[in-house]
Amino acid sequence: MPLSHTGPGKARFLIRAVGDAVPLADFLNSIVADASIEIVDKIGPPGQPHTLVAAMSLERARALEQQFSHSHQLMIEPDRPLSLFF
Repeated sequence: MPLSHTGPGKARFLIRAVGDAVPLADFLNSIVADASIEIVDKIGPPGQPHTLVAAMSLERARALEQQFSHSHQLMIEPDRPLSLFF
């Protein structure tokens, strides 16, 4: 299944909090000035999202995956189109 692309060299990824949404809010604040990550959507209650849809390069996503693996508070995965099976 192909990744959702948003532009040249970028794909969409889901970033979600494993437990509460506080680590996600902290992460969101830390990337405000990071031009390599584009926040496409925030999923969850207003002001308290539990999941982000973000566009970035595969290399940047892999770096975040390494960073998240140490904290066990956030997860990143490719955003793949949903389909219904009959």
